Amino acid sequence: MTPNLQIELRRFISSNVVSKLNKFYFENDALLIKGIDVSIGTVLMGLYNKAEESGFYKDIVSFIEDDSTFYQEVDFNSGRILSVDDCYRIEGNVLLKEIFTNKKGRISEMISNEVGIKSETAREILNFSALLVISYLKNNLQLLDSLKLLLEEQKRDILNSIQPGIKIILGFSCYENVEDKNQNIGRSIFTLFGHNFFAF
Repeated sequence: MTPNLQIELRRFISSNVVSKLNKFYFENDALLIKGIDVSIGTVLMGLYNKAEESGFYKDIVSFIEDDSTFYQEVDFNSGRILSVDDCYRIEGNVLLKEIFTNKKGRISEMISNEVGIKSETAREILNFSALLVISYLKNNLQLLDSLKLLLEEQKRDILNSIQPGIKIILGFSCYENVEDKNQNIGRSIFTLFGHNFFAF
């Protein structure tokens, strides 16, 4: 069965994880969850942008060592993160440099602005999300060969979870949302006025 990457990754973000993260950041829980969700989508689209670089996916997964602190703290079978400490601040930063090169700072600032969380929080949950995504892929190496196709199939839904400013930095337009809005407007007009037109 083809996994929905966002749904699979979101299940790791339990209320317990949010509570433990908030020991460091003191953010509103709902905003912190939203920030992590946006960060996960952002990392996935960063990987999508690297699809044409030969061997990139296998290379990025190799950055995660079996004995790395974060990797050992994730129970992939149950979809739980067993412990949350600040190891991701260093471990995640290395991955982000590979995925986003010089855009990492701009992306984290945009997450901060558009989600409504502190700049420091945005930087760190982007690190956390990068580690979670790449650790998940390391644990599911069979996905790497089809990852490009998987991201292409799920691209629209992932992009719709990311704010416009972040999409633009990543090199995407907002056409997905625009198209949806246009279709909704058309349906709304028909619903509002359709009966009047046909009443005569």
